[in-house]
Amino acid sequence: MRRDIADLFELDPTLTHLNHGAFGAVPRSVREAQDRARARIEGAPMRAFRDELPATLAGAREAAATFVGVAAGSTALVRNVTEAVGVVLQGLRVGPGDDVVVGNHGYLTAGWSAEARGATLRTAVFDVDSDPDDVVAAFAAAVTDRTRLVVIDQITSPTALVLPVAEVAAAVAPVPVLVDAAHVPGALPDLDVEALGVAFWAGNLHKWAYTPRAAATLWVAPEHRDAMRPLVTSWSHGLPFPERFDLQGTVDHSSWVAVPDGLAAWEALGGWQQVDRNADLLLRGSELVRDALGTDGPHGGIPSAPCLRLVALPVGVATTTEDAEALWQRLYAAGIVVPPVAFGGRGYVRLAAAPYNDEDDYVRLAAVLPGLLSEVRTA
Repeated sequence: MRRDIADLFELDPTLTHLNHGAFGAVPRSVREAQDRARARIEGAPMRAFRDELPATLAGAREAAATFVGVAAGSTALVRNVTEAVGVVLQGLRVGPGDDVVVGNHGYLTAGWSAEARGATLRTAVFDVDSDPDDVVAAFAAAVTDRTRLVVIDQITSPTALVLPVAEVAAAVAPVPVLVDAAHVPGALPDLDVEALGVAFWAGNLHKWAYTPRAAATLWVAPEHRDAMRPLVTSWSHGLPFPERFDLQGTVDHSSWVAVPDGLAAWEALGGWQQVDRNADLLLRGSELVRDALGTDGPHGGIPSAPCLRLVALPVGVATTTEDAEALWQRLYAAGIVVPPVAFGGRGYVRLAAAPYNDEDDYVRLAAVLPGLLSEVRTA
C-alpha cells in the first residue's frame, strides 16, 4: 500500500487490495468514531435511545443528503441498497401478478427481492460492448403492461459501466424507476439526482464515501414518500418521511452515527481530487495488466466507472462462475485481492483504485496473473 497513507487504514499489509468496490475499507479514524458512538450509547442506553439518538441521526441523515446533493427531507438512512429495494417494493405493494424489470448487469439481490414477493422478473439484456442506445432499448423492450418497477444500476457492479439512467427513465415512463447507486456516492461526480427523472435513488456510503458498513441513503421523489415505510415497524412509527426510518429499536445505530465522520474522511483524503487521482491510476494500472495478458477492455460506448474497470482475460479463461471462483481462490492464495468476473461467456478481472493503492499494486498483479492463468489452463 501507499506508505504515506497505509496507517490511515487497517488493511492487511501482506495483501494487495484491488477490490475496494466490494465492501470498501473503513478508515481507522472512522472505525474509532463508530467505537466512540457505541461506547456513548452503552454508557447511558436509556438517555441515548430516548434523548440523544433522534437528533444525532437527523444530523447524520442531513449530512448524507448534502453529500449526494439532495434535500434533507427527501432522503432516509437505510443499511444498504438491498434494504432500500425492499422498502420500495413494499411501498409500491409489488407482488404476484406484477412484473419488475432489472438489467442483466444488475446486482442480483434486487431481482431476488422482487421474486421473494411473488413478482415476475423480466431482464433487460445488453452486452459489455453495447452502446448507451442499446441499453435504453433493452430496458424499454422489457417493460410490459404489468410492470410496476424498473431497477437500473447507475454503476453496474460486475461490469463497472456507467449506465444512461435518465434516458432509460424517460424511455420507460410512466413506470417508476429505482436507481441502484450502490457504487456512486463518493465515486461519481456531478450528481443531480432530482434531474434524473426517477422515483427512487439508493446509494451505499460504505464503499467510496468511507463510512462504516451498514450505511446507505434512499432518496424518494415527493409523490412516493408517504407510501415508504421501514421494513421493521419500530419506535419511529407514525413520524413523517424520512424520520420514520431513524429509530429501529435496539439495532446498532453506530454506523449511522458515524456517517459524518466517514464523509469527513473522504474529504480529508482529497475529495474529488483524490477520485481523479484514483481514476488516472486505474487507467495506468489497467494498461499494465492488459499488456501482461495481451488482451483489451470493453470497446462499447458505455463509459467505465471512474474507480472500477474491467480487463478481459484470455479467451476461454474464467468463463463460468465456477471457474471465476477457482481463479479468485488462486489469486487470494497469491496475496492479491481482485475479483475475476464471468460475464456473457467471457472472463474478466474487475480492478479498482482507492487512495491506498499505487502503481506497484498493478505491477504486482501483472507479474502474477499470467502465471496463475497458465496453472488454470493446465489444471
